[in-house]
Amino acid sequence: MTKIAAALLAACLTIAGCASAPAPRNSVVRSVPPRNHEATITNFFDATAKSLDPNRELVIGTPQRGACPMTGGAGGSVGWVVPVEHKTRTKDSATVTVTSHFFWFSDEVIRGVTRRMEICP
Repeated sequence: MTKIAAALLAACLTIAGCASAPAPRNSVVRSVPPRNHEATITNFFDATAKSLDPNRELVIGTPQRGACPMTGGAGGSVGWVVPVEHKTRTKDSATVTVTSHFFWFSDEVIRGVTRRMEICP
């Protein structure tokens, strides 16, 4: 009877050890996609502008899976990137200037803004 109990105990410990094994090193932990990114990005431009620009137009894209770690260095979670076109028109609407920005999010927080998608913040 004790041999059977010892064998069952060993089997349970083996199963428990396999179930609690750490994730492989190459697995990617991704934060949740931002839900309120449009309002957050609009507020960012409003806060950084010297004055409200009625001739400003923002074309905000959808969140895309980013390749840059957003928290905790190289082992942190991977965030999301949102492409944005910032268009400004002259008062007579003759000239339009378009600037591309990439907003890097981790959950609902902006972690960085770059001009090129290939560059991590």
